Amino acid sequence: MFNMNRTRWGFDWGEFILGILFIVAAVGLLRSPKIGLTGLAIIFAFMALLSGLTTIAGYKKLHDVTGLRANFALAFGILDILIAVVFFFDMNSAIVTLGYLFALWFIFDSVERLLVASHLRDFGGAFFWLSLVLDVIGLALGIVLFIHPIAAALSLNWLIAMFFIVFGVNAIWIAIARSRS
Repeated sequence: MFNMNRTRWGFDWGEFILGILFIVAAVGLLRSPKIGLTGLAIIFAFMALLSGLTTIAGYKKLHDVTGLRANFALAFGILDILIAVVFFFDMNSAIVTLGYLFALWFIFDSVERLLVASHLRDFGGAFFWLSLVLDVIGLALGIVLFIHPIAAALSLNWLIAMFFIVFGVNAIWIAIARSRS
């Protein structure tokens, strides 16, 4: 009758703030389409760093709920931080490889969230399914960026902004879902 092993999440402020920051970054990209690649690289590095830190900060609770699958989230969180370090300290390489690195980041984060999405079922089917759909959209955007780097470069601001919106809405959705525990 009572699930004594259920982790009490409460409202996830870290995830919520991350979602807001992703949406703010998306609005900034859409409002200033002439933003330089250096600006994009700096924004990307900052968001990758925040994403990695947020994932690592939530690791223990996620491990309590999903078991060993949380190790994938931890590994992807570390990858996020490594990508951020590359972007912060080697800006020339970051600019040259921007399309591919964005694609890999989108793919890594979407796969990580797909691997651990099952814990959202505890908060209601709608939370799980919407998160699943948003993660699949993020994965599809990452694959498109990786397959067509030239086309992606021509529309990079728009594609990145759309991913930031999807990822931001999903992060806010997860924060709200976790508050229902």
